Formats: sequence, C-alpha cells, structure tokens
Amino acid sequence: MTPSLAVTLLTWAAILLLFFGLAAVLREVRLLRGVVARNADGFTAAPPDLDLGPRFAGESGRIVAAVDSGCPLCLTVVERLAGLGADATLLTHESPARWADLARGLPVVSDGEAWRSVSHLSPPVLMLLGETGRVRRVLLPVRAAEVDTTLAEWAGPQSGGGAGDAGVVAHPGA
Repeated sequence: MTPSLAVTLLTWAAILLLFFGLAAVLREVRLLRGVVARNADGFTAAPPDLDLGPRFAGESGRIVAAVDSGCPLCLTVVERLAGLGADATLLTHESPARWADLARGLPVVSDGEAWRSVSHLSPPVLMLLGETGRVRRVLLPVRAAEVDTTLAEWAGPQSGGGAGDAGVVAHPGA
C-alpha cells in the first residue's frame, strides 16, 4: 500500500466517523426538542397549522367538528355534542340538506375550502378555534366519551395553553 493511498483511506475513515458523530448529535438535539415541546399528556406534538378562514372567524373558543355522514363515529360524536348542549358547528363537504336529520339542531356549514384544510385527517375532527378562524386545539376522538372530557377541558379559561402545550391531543392506545 502506498503512503498516499493510506492517507486517503484514513482521511475518508475520519470523515465517515465525523459524519456518524454529527448524526448522533442531531439525534440528541431532536430528542431534546421533543422533551421541550411535550404537551401535558406526555406526547410530543407540533401545534396545529390549520386555518378554517374568515367564515369561521368570530368569538374565541368556538368549537367546530369536521364530520362526514358516512362515518358512524362522526354520527355518534354529533349525537354527543348535541346531547351535551355544546355550542358547536359542524363542518362538512356534503350538502347541508344531507345533514337535516343528522345534525340534531347543530348548525351545519358546507365549506369545500375549509374541508380541504382538514381532509387529510380522519373524521371526526374536533377543533377549538381562535378569533381569526385559526385552529388552536385539535382532537381526533376514537371514542364518544372523549368528547365529554375534551369539551370540559376546552370550556375552561383558554390563555393559549401552558408551557409546552402544543395544542394537539394524541391517543396512547391508537
């Protein structure tokens, strides 16, 4: 082996070792960022980046449920919202006439643009909105009982959440 080949191999080995060291440091930084951004439930989450637009602007603390009439859990959540007397609005991509018997007295808004902003999520989607129509908190319920606890939590004073509260509720069993 020539000296120049040995130096080249050692150089590449050192570069590779530095690359793995950098990857380990970046992993630790990512884990540290997760600890700092952890919400009250112990889950790491990013704040919701959803804006339903001016049609949903108004009072702070407005609850919107994105629902689909073909989803059995959506119908159960709507029943639960109506049964609890929640001041909630139903967001759908379907005609409001389709929801005439299903809405149980809750107002129905058919807005294709707002629906597209949440359509990547699996309905039902419960959202707590701010004054501008920007979503502050999101819940993807997997059981109807979660609606009760979420409404009770969201009914309390909202000052933007606590330290590290990212505004997304995750489910440990899901």
